[in-house]
Amino acid sequence: MVKQPKLLCQACGTENDTDEISCRRCKLPLTAAAPDITEANIICPRCQKTNNAGSFFCYACGKYFADIEGAKPGTVSKKKRRSAKARSAPKAKIIMPGGSELTLTSAPVFIERSDFDSKLPRDILMQISRQHALITYSRGKYYLQDYGRDGKGSTNHTKLNGIDIYGKGKKSLKDSDKIELAGQQKLTLVFRLPQEPE
Repeated sequence: MVKQPKLLCQACGTENDTDEISCRRCKLPLTAAAPDITEANIICPRCQKTNNAGSFFCYACGKYFADIEGAKPGTVSKKKRRSAKARSAPKAKIIMPGGSELTLTSAPVFIERSDFDSKLPRDILMQISRQHALITYSRGKYYLQDYGRDGKGSTNHTKLNGIDIYGKGKKSLKDSDKIELAGQQKLTLVFRLPQEPE
């Protein structure tokens, strides 16, 4: 019996039959060209596993990767490529209730309902939007935005240091800022910048 050649999905690495049009696992087109060298692997902010460039979510833990303003996660524009070495983002962290962490880089990251799965009672969990808040990095600073399903704001709002930021655009984050989701003190997160070596 002759072994049939397989086509490797560029997004998730799944082997597919050569006559298939889309990947049987992630459903992305298999006819897409191989990723160019400007695409970087995506490190999951939740579990720190490496995912292929162009992935929409982490294949280890399911964390959704933010795809805002048409920029696919993992892609690097020519402008960013030139300045990437000069201005790399410090690896900040979001400390979650219970002590788990989300590691932040220059890639946009959602704070979402799935970050709290199995850690909260269902009635509190359902107060959090699927894509509740968005953290972005630009020009040396991290920013927080109350996001929601369509970018217009979450259902139950987000507070930054006790001030509701619903509908107020991006707000700059400083070390030790407190982010409260859905008006629930149990859902208070802390933004931490890395400590400078002395």
